[in-house]
Amino acid sequence: MQEKSNRANWGKLFSDALSCPGKVSEAYSVFHDYSLGNAILAALQLTVKGLPLSPIASFNKWKKLGRCVKKGEKAIALVMPVTVKTKSSDEVENGAGSIDNASEAGSSGRTMFVLKNNWFSLDQTEGADYTNEVVIPEWNKAQALSGLGITEQRFELLDGNTQGYAIPNKKHLSVSPVALMPWKTLFHEMAHCLMHSKDAQMADGDLMRKDIKEAEAEAVAYLCCATLGLPGLEESRDYIQGWLGSKEQSDEFGKKSASRVFSAADKILKAGIKSAQVDEVSK
Repeated sequence: MQEKSNRANWGKLFSDALSCPGKVSEAYSVFHDYSLGNAILAALQLTVKGLPLSPIASFNKWKKLGRCVKKGEKAIALVMPVTVKTKSSDEVENGAGSIDNASEAGSSGRTMFVLKNNWFSLDQTEGADYTNEVVIPEWNKAQALSGLGITEQRFELLDGNTQGYAIPNKKHLSVSPVALMPWKTLFHEMAHCLMHSKDAQMADGDLMRKDIKEAEAEAVAYLCCATLGLPGLEESRDYIQGWLGSKEQSDEFGKKSASRVFSAADKILKAGIKSAQVDEVSK
């Protein structure tokens, strides 16, 4: 491993994670955020079709993402707000106005909620390859998961903006097949499994409960990515600092969580690095 990856540099890397500018990740805004009612509706329809839960998007959205709906697949229906233009009393009396003309002067509108069939799950599409497989020359994913007793399971959420989730008390994790940086998400969820074993579930998305545990897991991911020379450091810094909020909280985090973060990152890296490289990481 290169010198920049040496464990001795982790102190500075950790400090940088808490103080250097970051960048807002695009990962949490690629897909639409569906209401709870629509999420339940979609889940029921996929179950009836015999399909597992997986990220959903509109026909056009999948097309923009480089995928096409498979021939013969039927769309699922979600509730959409539709504005219906109506005629004013004067327009009706004078024979003017049009229900279909949205720009007609004096017209008013009302919102109706209707079912529209225009959504498909990832499993109903084909095209651009989506895989959460992490291939890193210096680090072996399968070896690391096995060595730490962590099991990876199929991702079963409809929300394409949720990058992954973990069930720490069972040491299970899942990485979304549409995650923008699956390697970073993998390290994040592995950290949850090692550090937060009393928790039932932790999700890496944009609608999570504020919790110091998220900053800890992302700090572990930050160190792992930096050590292995992987992208995502700017996004990690923004994520960590976003959870901590203030300089006072960052200072407290640095004092109380640094050793825990270092220990988890060390375990994850050593578990996946070939024996000949382990000593170099530990120097």
